[in-house]
Amino acid sequence: MRLVTLNLRHGGVRHMPAVLDKLLGYKADLLVLTEFRNNPTGAALREALAGKGLVHQQVSHGEPRSNAVLVAAKAGFRAAPRKLLRFDKGRMISVRFADFLLVGVHLPNVLAKLPHWDALLRLADKPRAEPRMLVGDFNTGRNPQDAQGFRFSCAEQMEALEQRGWVDAWRKLHPQAREYSWYSHKGRGFRLDHVFLSPSLAPRLGGARFDHTVRKRGYSDHSALIVDLAPAPAERRRP
Repeated sequence: MRLVTLNLRHGGVRHMPAVLDKLLGYKADLLVLTEFRNNPTGAALREALAGKGLVHQQVSHGEPRSNAVLVAAKAGFRAAPRKLLRFDKGRMISVRFADFLLVGVHLPNVLAKLPHWDALLRLADKPRAEPRMLVGDFNTGRNPQDAQGFRFSCAEQMEALEQRGWVDAWRKLHPQAREYSWYSHKGRGFRLDHVFLSPSLAPRLGGARFDHTVRKRGYSDHSALIVDLAPAPAERRRP
């Protein structure tokens, strides 16, 4: 299974044809798109994705002028309401597939993301047998590995997630590397976009890489993160 997450930058209106071409080129089975907007451009994007097999879709909210999180997949899923996440429905969405639970996230900046991290850590403490993943733009990284000339707030929460046995997919496969998915106007690089896998899902990790072309060509201000997972054992799949 191929998972791709990308921040569309305010809905991606200016560059949607190019963004769509890149998204389809990844041949993803599952997309988590942050800063999606439920406007005519967003509707056209959803229709085009559905035309390529990503027919199962859910948006965190329907307000056309505000950023949302879109999940689009080839496999069926159902909404999985989480009380822990309800305080900010626009920035967090939870859906359940046959063999794992996915939470798509777009966390706010600086200390505004503290309650979001608290909710995610409480979710991470739930029974560990269920495979789960957290995907999206966390506006958080590790200090100092994931930032140039800056210290992240809430880096300790990200470390706490890993101390619970969760795996940062990209860092797991690139333990010593420095690679950034977003740059500030001052030219400082930050790794903001992540896929975290629960202890029971982590063994399925097969690959993780960034595609920086979408950012370098100006289609978005973020790079895309592509993660490949091995199929689930048949006995774990739910009907």
